[in-house]
Amino acid sequence: YMGWVMRTSVTVPKGTVLESGYTLQKDLTGCPAGFALTAMQQVISFVVFCLFYVSVYPTPYRYRPKALNSAFEVFTVIIFGCVFALNIALNNFSLGY
Repeated sequence: YMGWVMRTSVTVPKGTVLESGYTLQKDLTGCPAGFALTAMQQVISFVVFCLFYVSVYPTPYRYRPKALNSAFEVFTVIIFGCVFALNIALNNFSLGY
């Protein structure tokens, strides 16, 4: 459950009896798992890319991104980034329902 506009949600309600016999006195709230998984995936992907970039830099197979030569190319990259981020946001939002 994501809540509305990123509010915290009750993940374990108060009154729940744990295996040890302890009864929770207040609600346990937290970050939805979808957000945590997405964040971890983004961080791991960035670290793997950085390792790749550093490892092939001294070789003849050096990674060289294409230079953006026109305003249209810059615009399309920005639009692609926004659509990609919106797709991730909608995927996370759909996990709550």
